Amino acid sequence: MMQIGQVVGDIILLVLSNYEPLKKIGIEKDKIFVKVKSYNGNGMCIHKPEFIEASILIPWAFIVSIAHFPDTDGLDFPDPFKLGIGF
Repeated sequence: MMQIGQVVGDIILLVLSNYEPLKKIGIEKDKIFVKVKSYNGNGMCIHKPEFIEASILIPWAFIVSIAHFPDTDGLDFPDPFKLGIGF
């Protein structure tokens, strides 16, 4: 079972709900890959590579689900699902 403290410093898939207000800070999709910087009672602080080095607070109310991929090689920015398959 995943413990929230285990995702700090890792890349996760964050699934959001009602994310319309987050568009003002550049969150344009309901599923985003982010690096978790920290968390607290208000939400999760994340880093997105499209931004300058900054922490962004995503309140818990917007977070529907978190997918963590511990010890997975190659799961790094850019978004692994946008990479082409090559030989």
